Amino acid sequence: MVDAGLINEAENVLLESIDYTKKEEVLAAILFYQYVSEKDNDFLVAHNYSKEEALDGIKKLAEQQGYGQITSLLMET
Repeated sequence: MVDAGLINEAENVLLESIDYTKKEEVLAAILFYQYVSEKDNDFLVAHNYSKEEALDGIKKLAEQQGYGQITSLLMET
């Protein structure tokens, strides 16, 4: 879906179905955001997404897992 430009739709499907108690599903979500963040800016802009949104998604996942303080430290550097 990402390669087809359906990034927002893919993100919605992912987040609607994720079970935060399953590490594999959280890892899959992290890998999704990593994959998206590797796309070039022109592709992301053309499909109404940004690297900042991907970073925010990873941050929210970390916070959901109880690692919010770590992401805050990383964002400050």
